Amino acid sequence: MVGIGIGRDLNATAAVSQATQTALHQLPDTARPAWALVFCGGRHSKEDVLQGLRSELGDLPVVGGTSIGIIAGDTVGYVGYDCAVAVFPDSIGKPRIVSVCDMEKKGEFETGQELGRKLDESIQDGDVVLILYDAIRSSLPPKLNVGSLLLDGLYEVLGQRHFHMIGAGVTGDPALSTGYVIDGQKIRKNAVVAAVFPSQIRARTTIMHACVPVSSFLEITKIEGQKLYELDGRPALEVIYEKLGLDDSKNSLPNLSLNTTLGEKHGDLFATYDESAYVNQLIIDIDQTEGSVSLFEADFEQGTKIQIMSRDNKLMLQSVGQRTRELLEATKDWDPFFALYIDCGGRTSAFSGSEREEASALQEALPKEIPLMGFYSALEIAPVLGRSRPLNWTGVLTLFGMQDST
Repeated sequence: MVGIGIGRDLNATAAVSQATQTALHQLPDTARPAWALVFCGGRHSKEDVLQGLRSELGDLPVVGGTSIGIIAGDTVGYVGYDCAVAVFPDSIGKPRIVSVCDMEKKGEFETGQELGRKLDESIQDGDVVLILYDAIRSSLPPKLNVGSLLLDGLYEVLGQRHFHMIGAGVTGDPALSTGYVIDGQKIRKNAVVAAVFPSQIRARTTIMHACVPVSSFLEITKIEGQKLYELDGRPALEVIYEKLGLDDSKNSLPNLSLNTTLGEKHGDLFATYDESAYVNQLIIDIDQTEGSVSLFEADFEQGTKIQIMSRDNKLMLQSVGQRTRELLEATKDWDPFFALYIDCGGRTSAFSGSEREEASALQEALPKEIPLMGFYSALEIAPVLGRSRPLNWTGVLTLFGMQDST
């Protein structure tokens, strides 16, 4: 049994202590805590967060980071002062933790390579890996660390290895102004941490998008990193407005960011619609003069076929319930001991405009006996057709179980 605790207080040390004590009390009487997974809102002082953790957990390994908000049991919170702590008993074992710092100096690709080399010494085929990186390189205005480059570097080293990797680019607020990760012992800025679960643990993941294609396939004919200039040989912004039936003189970035993504369909392009086959990218900036759009990630290339995707709140709620039930059916013989939900901050009702929190659909569908911990992120990472990829506007649910020893 994994203990889950929630804390909410203006004082970071008090919030962390409250959450940690609750989590510890939920462990079986005979269990000893082995390590913890922690996510705290960005309004909390990171020094006070660390002080609270050490006062309650001593020198136990702690992995985690900052978050827009948290999800657990029947609780959803994203006011910036929320903290969620999951304490794992020694019967599950400790993860192998590796990290790389100074991503802003080394570059994302080189950081991924270094992390890959460290992981190559730590993982066995079939292992489950949780990867968390600080999504915010600098703020005012925000400059992001690019997750796709980080993963490209990692897979250049580990391309022949077989492992199940999930994770996130973390941030502490919707304005993308704060971020950090916890690397086992310390809080780090511009760093990435990976926790390799004990090899007797297995995991299965499902992805929820709730974005539907509203255009035919369009070819990227000019792109540089995160900046998309042309679709089908025309200015990208002009094509997007045209396909959406919008008047470019009356539409702004918030309208596109909240309602539209660009999606790449993997596998058979003409197969029946399946949301899990899409990698969607958010539009984070527009340039009316150039006719270009800037994407959250640099995952697309010249020649990539993409579709314009529209967000659907009703479908989002349906998708979470359906995908959760399908995952439970697929793992019904596992007796899952833990559920982790990594959720895009844009899917909160405050930002999506949904009449209810989409996380509540997960809480209703997931049996109460499975401990649930979730957090809101800047970017989600999950397996899609052969490797883990960076995703936007996505919910990533993973169930964990123990390998059958017989």
